Amino acid sequence: MLTFATSVIERRLPITAAHSTHPFEAGWAGEAVFFVQVEGTHPALSIQAQISPDGLHWVDRGEPRKLLEQEEITAIDLANFGGWLRLAITGATEQEPATVLVHLALKG
Repeated sequence: MLTFATSVIERRLPITAAHSTHPFEAGWAGEAVFFVQVEGTHPALSIQAQISPDGLHWVDRGEPRKLLEQEEITAIDLANFGGWLRLAITGATEQEPATVLVHLALKG
């Protein structure tokens, strides 16, 4: 039987500049899916998955995902990612903020 866990990484967080989510230790998991939701109007966002061996030093994993102005949710799946996960989100500004909700679903 697989182990499964879902965590809220960011809850309705207003962002107005480049933002990195809280790091999450997930070394026990073999698969991960980030769900990124945006509430209300927002600019186009670029969402980059990042991995780390120690939760301090980060490297991009895969291609950035675009969340366009007319979209409200996207998913980024990962496998073979090591110990720590986070997202880097860019595109929001003071003039065009975004309110994000990020869930991380893990299976191992």
